[in-house]
Formats: sequence, C-alpha cells, structure tokens
Amino acid sequence: MASPTFKLEEQLADQRSDQIAYKLTIANPGTTPIRLHSVEPRVPMGASLLQIRDTSLAEANALRAELVQELNRLLRQFLWVTSEAFRHTWVERQKEGLRELFTVIGILTFYMQLIIAPRGWLARMRVEFNSLAFRIASASDARSAYARWMQNANEHDTVRSLFEAKIEQLEHMEAQMDEDDRPGLTSIDSGSFFTATYVLKFARGLLEPRKYQVGFAVTYQEQDSGPLQTTSVATNVQISPYPFSLSIVAIVAALLGVLVRVSLAGAQDPIHEMVTLARSGHLLVGPVVALIFFNVYEYTSLGKGIGMSVSWRSALLIGAVCGLAQDRILAALKALVGV
Repeated sequence: MASPTFKLEEQLADQRSDQIAYKLTIANPGTTPIRLHSVEPRVPMGASLLQIRDTSLAEANALRAELVQELNRLLRQFLWVTSEAFRHTWVERQKEGLRELFTVIGILTFYMQLIIAPRGWLARMRVEFNSLAFRIASASDARSAYARWMQNANEHDTVRSLFEAKIEQLEHMEAQMDEDDRPGLTSIDSGSFFTATYVLKFARGLLEPRKYQVGFAVTYQEQDSGPLQTTSVATNVQISPYPFSLSIVAIVAALLGVLVRVSLAGAQDPIHEMVTLARSGHLLVGPVVALIFFNVYEYTSLGKGIGMSVSWRSALLIGAVCGLAQDRILAALKALVGV
C-alpha cells in the first residue's frame, strides 16, 4: 500500500515580509482511502499562527453546488421538452407578468422600482418564474424528481442516463461528506488530496535576520482498523530585520559615503565641504537615494548583482554606494520606473 505524500509550499514569497503563507498538500496515491486524524502546526518561538484555511472543504462544497445547479437545469430542460402542460404553464406565467407590466400603473411601478430598488424587482420576477420549477437541493431531491418525471419516460434516454449519473455523483459526494463527520479531520480518497493554507507571523530582529523552522505533524490511518501513524514535514525560513532600523543604517552609511567622495575629490576641509553641501541641499541626495534604493534594490538589475540578504550589512553597503556613486544609483532607479 502506497503511503501518502506530503508537500509544504511557501505562497507569494516576499523576503521583506514578516507574514508568510504556507500551503500543505497531503496526497493519497494508494488504492484505498486514508483517514486524516490531525494536522498540528509546529510553530516556533517568536512566531504566531494567524489563519488556517481548509481549501479542500471549500472545493468540495463548490463542486457539490455546481452539481446541484446542473441537475436543476437538466430537470427544467427535460420538463420543457417532454411536458406540454409545463410549457403551457410557463408561457402563461410569462404572459401574466408582461400584462401586469404593460399597463399605466405597471409601467410607473416598474420605473419606480428600477430607480429605488432595481434588484428587488428582478428578484421578484425571478421568484415568480422559479415557483414553477422543482428545486433540487440534495441527492434525495434529485432521486425523487427522477422517479416522478424521468424514470418512466419513453424518450430521451441519453438525458435520463446523464441525470442518473449525476445523481450517483451527488450521492457519493454527500456520503463522503457524511463520513467526514466521524472522529478525525477528513477522509482522503484514492488519487485525491487534502490542502490547507496556514498564515504565520514571525518576530523580527533589530539588525540581523532571524531564522525559523516551520513544521507540521500529521496523524493518519491507512485503514479503519489499522494503527495510527504520525509523520512530519518542515521547512526553514529567514525573516528580515525591522525596515526602520535598516533604513537608518542605510542613511547614515550614505552620509559616510558622501564624506568619502568629498575627501577623494581633494577637498582641503571635508567637514566644511559637508556643511556647504548641507546648506545647499545637495547633501540630502545621497541619503534619500539610499533610503529609496535599499527598500527596492532586489527589483533592480544593480541590486540583483549584489546577492546579499536583507540585513545591516546590505544596508551599510548600499548606503555607502549611494553616497559614493549616487548618479549611477539614480540611473538604476530611473531604469526601474522606465524614465
């Protein structure tokens, strides 16, 4: 018997975010269903679990609703084709609605409702027409409709066969959902899978990135009478430091870069030259460029060549480079925005 497979994926990765979503997928490649008893997130110290979303359950409900809609449409079309009384009653109801509309009072009421509550008028007309239809909401309703109108019909065997096949699909789906009410998290059919998304928030460091390991312990049972088995899946994640503290480092490094540039230019009094630049406003160019470039550098061609993680070291390097070569950094930013 093939054991279930486990896959843990990081969704919409952003190296500067402190919130990360993980998608856990448990697939059943075997020939018999397995019962999933529990999925326990192993949240490390400094992290917290914000949200859990079971996408498998949402998909199952969506598939069931779609199947019910298809059965309702098939029944309505079958009755329209095979029942003259149904067609006559449907047409008469539409005529009554149009006669009520094309009167003085009806026209005034129609336009007043369109102005005040257009959706209310459309909903009332929809209710009037839907009152003629048999509404299928479950497999038992579909089976009852089949026995009443389709089972003894002499024509349209293809439609009857299709309707019965969809009933069997709905019955199987509802039986599976009822089975999930037994102790345990859910049941995974052969060739099917279970998915859930977990959103975690991590604590940041002041200047250094923090590393965490996120894991999930899964308890499952391959047969109803079989023993419980536990396995785990884990992944590592690195969370960048606080953006504010790194921005301060980049700004200070940019000022030091300007000081180095002024000194290399042959200034007799670099400090006095810095004061002159501050009075003219030119001293702010480097720090402002460093603030902007450091927070977007991984999206630029120049930043991709740096190959450093987001930390005080990358902030120090980028700030100093912006102070020394602010013209080149400005050109990289202009290329990023297409100017």
